[in-house]
Amino acid sequence: MRLRTWGYHRGRDKISELRKELTISKIDFMITIEASVSKGWLHKNGGFNFDNRYYMDPVYRCEQDTRIHEFVKEKFPGYAIYNMEANLLQAKYVRDNHVLVGAIQPNMILATILGAEFSFFEDKDADVAGKPLEFISVKEDLPEINSILDHPLVKDLEKQIREITDTRPDLKVIPPFFWDESGRATIHGIITTSLKLTGDNIMITMMGNPGLAHAIHQWIVDAYIVLINHFSSLANLPVTSVHVGECAGTMVSSDLYDEFIVPYISQLGNKLGFVRLHTCGMSDHIMNSIVKIRNLGVIDTGSGTSIKKIRELMGRDFTIHVAPPMEFMMQGASQSKILDWLNVTIGENQGGPLQIAYHMEPDYEVENCLAMHDELERSGLISNRRLY
Repeated sequence: MRLRTWGYHRGRDKISELRKELTISKIDFMITIEASVSKGWLHKNGGFNFDNRYYMDPVYRCEQDTRIHEFVKEKFPGYAIYNMEANLLQAKYVRDNHVLVGAIQPNMILATILGAEFSFFEDKDADVAGKPLEFISVKEDLPEINSILDHPLVKDLEKQIREITDTRPDLKVIPPFFWDESGRATIHGIITTSLKLTGDNIMITMMGNPGLAHAIHQWIVDAYIVLINHFSSLANLPVTSVHVGECAGTMVSSDLYDEFIVPYISQLGNKLGFVRLHTCGMSDHIMNSIVKIRNLGVIDTGSGTSIKKIRELMGRDFTIHVAPPMEFMMQGASQSKILDWLNVTIGENQGGPLQIAYHMEPDYEVENCLAMHDELERSGLISNRRLY
């Protein structure tokens, strides 16, 4: 559907101008768009349920995911919209024979190892009940790192990997902390994980007992590295890089980010490969801190963050991933607003490598989402197609 609005035509004209400039200067315009559908959207529109068995029985999950893949493909033929965990999978590394073992959000795995309990819901993402480090007062209360490999959850996941490997040679195991066969490990960020484990107490601890906060954050890094390397070896999937979902990083000041986040994510970059750093929402106030992370390869940011500023800090060749503003994708939102956002984003990007990604929720306006794909194709920047 073409919009007959001033904003729409202004966006098209600006994109056409940018394409001409880039052609003249012989700079390759690198842009992609890749979207996913949420479990809430799938439950509402397809009747799919996401109970205990979905998460804890990998072969059952594989069978249900196959049905979901077909459902999504029928709903969005020709569009790069997939059934996958929000912003974690990479479509080009997904195959039909993948079976995901322990495909659970990483900070939930860590929380469960420490004593929290899984909470599963038919119509939305899973979570955990309990904050296992809520009342920690001394670093000695943190368990020995190597002991986490003896936890029953870890042993159960090990057993699943071995059984599937032995009995289903037609399937390729994707182990916990991985989501496709690229070898990109996936964890939650440092403050995002400590919030899950301690609750809001970590905010007070960083200021009132910084030594304990540092100990907790070091334990989180060490635990993630031990678990990632363990499951990587068990499933014969070498680590190539690491996605760090620092969703809560926007809640702290740049000074706190420098002290309590940057050093620990830098350790991950040193030991696991280049870092894809995710930050939710407007992140301009911490961007100067983010770019200090060692081995930083991708910044994946929420809407409102200045793409222009990232380009100024990191240069034209650096890879940026960005999410559109949620309010422009909601039901009832004007389609011209999402297209104007697209226009501004492409202008600020200055021709560098850029991926636009979003996760379709039940109350999103589908036509607003598809309009981004269609406009990029009409402008000659992408070709609408599916990779699987």
